[in-house]
Amino acid sequence: METTEMSVVDHLHELRKRIIISLIGILFMTILVYNQVHVLIEILMIPISKFQMKLVFFKLTDGFVSRLEVSLITGLIITSPITIYQILAFLRPGLKKGEQTLLYKNVLIISVLFALGVVFGFFLVLPYSLGFLISYGNSYLKPALSGIMYFNFIGIFCLYTGLIFLFPYVLVVLGKTSLINSKLLRKYRKYVIIGAFMVEGLFLPGAGLLTFATAAAPILIFYEASIWIIYFNERKKGRD
Repeated sequence: METTEMSVVDHLHELRKRIIISLIGILFMTILVYNQVHVLIEILMIPISKFQMKLVFFKLTDGFVSRLEVSLITGLIITSPITIYQILAFLRPGLKKGEQTLLYKNVLIISVLFALGVVFGFFLVLPYSLGFLISYGNSYLKPALSGIMYFNFIGIFCLYTGLIFLFPYVLVVLGKTSLINSKLLRKYRKYVIIGAFMVEGLFLPGAGLLTFATAAAPILIFYEASIWIIYFNERKKGRD
């Protein structure tokens, strides 16, 4: 197995190249989204439409800044496959040939999992979380929701749920490097189940049982799938 030898200067040049490509992709997509951001803003308003609330601004620049931030966060999400590819491409020279192939094969898996997490968070978890927060505060405060704060909250929330969906991928990778094993994951399964329902209870306190279970299911299913994938990989290594 051969690895590509690179000097420190070569690594820095390669890093700069990958960063520039990623930034150009994000900038290009941000500009495209910015020109049609009003359509996206209408979609982002769906979670609070049932509360009949209107977003407000407190500074003259808030309208422009909020539009720019929505475009930027959307650009980051859409171009995430490009960014992921550039990260893997930078790591490639230091890996063995078989490891390089594995990384590139998983670019699609990482991108799909991240996209599923964003969609899942926006359409299922976010409405109930907003409902709880608005109803809780409405009991003693009159809500006046800042546009910038609202869009920032949605962006960070969806990025967070997207990252959560990468959790099983991280476990499988750690399993392939023998840093963890299926026995260890089984040992901590009950704690993951308890933790998942505690987190769902925090974000979805007013949701029904079906929605509550549906929201927790992906984390538990992914965790269980990770255990079995690592288990079969361990058996395969044992036969080799």
